[in-house]
Amino acid sequence: MFQTHPAERPDRFMKFTILIVLAALAACSAAPQKQPVVQAIREPQCTPAMEPVPSRDIDSLMQYYDHLSGLSNEALGLEKEKTSLEFSRSGSDLDRMKLALIFWLPDTPFRDRRAALDLLRRGSGDKAMDSFARLMKVMVAEQQDSDNAQQALEQLLAKERKHAEALQNKIDAVKKMEKNLLIHKGNP
Repeated sequence: MFQTHPAERPDRFMKFTILIVLAALAACSAAPQKQPVVQAIREPQCTPAMEPVPSRDIDSLMQYYDHLSGLSNEALGLEKEKTSLEFSRSGSDLDRMKLALIFWLPDTPFRDRRAALDLLRRGSGDKAMDSFARLMKVMVAEQQDSDNAQQALEQLLAKERKHAEALQNKIDAVKKMEKNLLIHKGNP
């Protein structure tokens, strides 16, 4: 066998690798090639964009919310009755969402999260309306969480006030006892 100098081995390995790559390329070029299929180029059909397009109903709901936010509690009560009647007659998704908005409104005497959630759980065929309903459900849940936290803090505050009052009563009692002791020591 031939003995090669150690510095020549990497060079021989490189030549061998190049030889294998060239053989593989030659084999690929020798394979029969398929003739490209010529297809008629068609005009692309006009398809709607994949970006969400706001529904007119969503615009209407946002304007309705602006309208509601400017009403007094009395006017809101009348609006609630009117919208409830419209929803019972039409059963439309728009009227359902309007009624859910009314029930969701904070700081109103008829606020009813459970009724709002029941209305929001019903699906519709409109993706924009369903997305709006999901947003409203999240807002109702966050409002509930916020109210629960506020109630917990109010309970804690009431407990701390009672504790502070009890401590103050004890301090007052100790002061009264000290005063009585001083009076008794002064009058033997």
